[in-house]
Amino acid sequence: MRNNAIRNQARWFAVAGLAGAIAAASGPAAYAQAEEEYEGVVEEVVSLGTRRQPRAAIDTAVAVDVFNSEALESVNSPDMVDVISTLVPSFNVSRQPISDGATFIRPVQLRGLDSHHTLVLVNGKRRHRASLVQLGGFGSHGPDVGSIPTIALKNVEVLRDGAAAQYGSDAIAGVLNFNLKDSNEGGEVRVRYGEYDEGDGESVTLEGNIGLPLGENGFINISGQYGDSEATSRSQPYDIGIQQSGQTPSEARSNSATVGGTQFFGPDAFTNTYSDTGQLLQSVLGSDGIPDDLDTRYDDNFSTIGGSSPFSSPAQIWGQPEQEQILLFVNAALPITDELELYGHGNYSEKEVAGGFFHRRPGVSQLLPVRLADGTIYNPRDDLYPSGFTPQFSSEVFDFGGAVGIRGTLANGMNMDLSASFGENEIQYTLANTMNPSLGPATPTSFRPGDLISDEFSINADFGYGFDVGFASDLYFAFGAEYREENYEVAVGGPQSFAVGDFGRPDPFDLCNDDGTPTAAGVAAAANGLDCANDGDPVYNAKPIGSNGFPGYSPAAASDRGRDSFALYVDAETDVTEEWLVNVAARYEDYSDFGDVAIFKIATRYSISENVNLRGSIGTGFRAPTMGQISTTNISTRIDPNGNPVAEGIFPADSAPAAIFGASPLDSEDSFSYTLGLTATPLDGLSLTVDYYFIELEDRITLSSQFNVGPDEIAALTAAGVTNASDIAQVRFFTNDVDTETSGIDVVGTYAWDWSLGSSSLALAYNYTSTEITEAGRFINAEGEFDNEHGAPEDRANLTFRNSYENFDMMLRGRYFGEYKNTSNATLANTQTFDPNLYVDLELSYNFMDNYRVTLGGQNIFDQFPDKGQFETCCGRIYRSDSIPDWQGQLWYLQASAQF
Repeated sequence: MRNNAIRNQARWFAVAGLAGAIAAASGPAAYAQAEEEYEGVVEEVVSLGTRRQPRAAIDTAVAVDVFNSEALESVNSPDMVDVISTLVPSFNVSRQPISDGATFIRPVQLRGLDSHHTLVLVNGKRRHRASLVQLGGFGSHGPDVGSIPTIALKNVEVLRDGAAAQYGSDAIAGVLNFNLKDSNEGGEVRVRYGEYDEGDGESVTLEGNIGLPLGENGFINISGQYGDSEATSRSQPYDIGIQQSGQTPSEARSNSATVGGTQFFGPDAFTNTYSDTGQLLQSVLGSDGIPDDLDTRYDDNFSTIGGSSPFSSPAQIWGQPEQEQILLFVNAALPITDELELYGHGNYSEKEVAGGFFHRRPGVSQLLPVRLADGTIYNPRDDLYPSGFTPQFSSEVFDFGGAVGIRGTLANGMNMDLSASFGENEIQYTLANTMNPSLGPATPTSFRPGDLISDEFSINADFGYGFDVGFASDLYFAFGAEYREENYEVAVGGPQSFAVGDFGRPDPFDLCNDDGTPTAAGVAAAANGLDCANDGDPVYNAKPIGSNGFPGYSPAAASDRGRDSFALYVDAETDVTEEWLVNVAARYEDYSDFGDVAIFKIATRYSISENVNLRGSIGTGFRAPTMGQISTTNISTRIDPNGNPVAEGIFPADSAPAAIFGASPLDSEDSFSYTLGLTATPLDGLSLTVDYYFIELEDRITLSSQFNVGPDEIAALTAAGVTNASDIAQVRFFTNDVDTETSGIDVVGTYAWDWSLGSSSLALAYNYTSTEITEAGRFINAEGEFDNEHGAPEDRANLTFRNSYENFDMMLRGRYFGEYKNTSNATLANTQTFDPNLYVDLELSYNFMDNYRVTLGGQNIFDQFPDKGQFETCCGRIYRSDSIPDWQGQLWYLQASAQF
């Protein structure tokens, strides 16, 4: 079990950072951000990608984008994930309803790689991972960027280059650095209201920031955000007949509709599919073989299927979840001498998110009738869920952390930065409007399936010194060390969420003999209708085990794993000549569970002329699997190739259940990457960068394809301690089963000019990314290869026009998503190509009385949607839930802000 003393000390450490007694100010080398003028272009100065003095983004050896607070504010969303994905074309995110924890913490990608390949920094300090492991694709496991409020940020730097040798093993795809505001005076308050054109998704966001002096020359800057977003629904009715014809439930029942071989409506709809186990429920069937109350059951009870969240039409909701959140950040610094300062930052956030699962039809096995000890029938269809039920899945997400340190210049002129940081992310799951069927009439309807907890602690020592070696600039030599501890816990759920009840096996009270005759107890029960000779008698029904939708983590499924690592790095940078910049970095890391490795990076920039630079880099990387990928256990509902919901089990690769299907313990990933780029400022006000990149990953970690579970596998899973093995239809696990090559091009161009209608700017950002699986082992089938290679648009682009005239500002943005594809199964016989999408955003602002601003804006103002899915879209879903192009529709918002 977790060392509670250490954990409590770490909590107090984080709270101390949050309190801001000594809180953080700046980036990796502790430099203040600035602006410089370059031939009419105001250039953001960046400190990311270099440990020397900050430099203009156009002059760096690697690609770095900088987005100031105005750009961040132009995206109407309380979720930082949406903000970054709107501004950075190579940063992808999807909305995933009915997808377990991915509904609450969404999976992201940078340059085609997963969130665990992108290092996230706050003020240059590593941010801890979320506790959720995404259970799709390559199984990403990275930080929760959504817990950072926009109003807390001065800017965001995006390093689009491999930087594992500089910053650590997570930086294979790039680095995101969130620089917090550091003002010691003034502040801002913002109020925002938004709603979708569909009339749902109403959101209210309140944000505030204030800067205060700390001592004579220090500061403490405090930011907070409160957000409340209602759910959206982009569903069709669950009933297949209604989806096809637009009929009401009563009208649709007179017609027949078949999906995946299962007939949902029509005269014979329930004669052979009423029970998911294949047993006929004679006791509740009418003489015509149809449940005698089916015609009125839905109409009379449909509004109750969601429990406290009643539904008016769909049996479950496909859309964004209901969410309420509070985000807090504190940033501060306090000089203690002319050369040294104490610094630190901290955060605390709470999110309450509520979603749902698939609707359970009245005929599913969870609602089978059973015989009680006296022979009477308990029928949950009559007593509990007359129209079936839709489990409601919720979570509370807690995130807190901080960093404290001391930095400055020593007497010998050496720069020094000593720091320590801690962070923890915890998800507490809640499941309502469901049941543990094996408990029979004793089942509760709400459960606590368990918690996921991820925490990290690190200590860093960084030093740097400039040497005159006869080059055009000093050789800046940086070196340092890092010690890090990581821990991941799968916490046991409430006992009833995984309890094996009496009705988890047929005839739990031994009323019948093997030969179909009643036992002594059965003779008495026969008076209540028991018929042991009838194989369809409810006495033989075995019910699923565990809270339906998400069986709780039992002691056997729970785990608490940790590791530590140690790293040393060196980093040297110099201008060899006035035109030629060279940077060389190397890093050594030693993991307690995966051994040691040495990686390197070389980056260079050569100025062909005053206005044109060539740049490039080459390097290697290493990434050990995260503790979450090593530990993850999950039982959830997925869509099988025939479009039907089935239970899927995911087990740790080193566990006994996974070993049944050939799994072996996870190993590390290795990467090799290079870039080649050009930057230019050919005209006053115009800047352009073009960068090509290539990233090779060997032994890349991914989720295996689905293994079907038959009788032999059920027996083996049961012997391995999986209590609900009979309910599981598919099994998956993480595996080092593929090698991939990802390549692409980034183009960024900006042009600014003044004219009779004010000051204007035009910014273009384009990304092309392609991923190819160059080698796949036996655990990934052709469907998995195809969807991983083609499931996201290869082309993305943003074109943004801004204009300021007197008191008015305007922003017009176009967002382009190229085509993408997916396939229905491993035969690749059925594939769908999704057409490109263009979304247009518009924002108009009026500034008055110097400090006040009112903004009216719209996102996707022409109400565009991606193509409807042709498969894997059953049960009310119209659009693929993992679609990168948004499928929520037109959104309008109004914002008012005041500065003081």
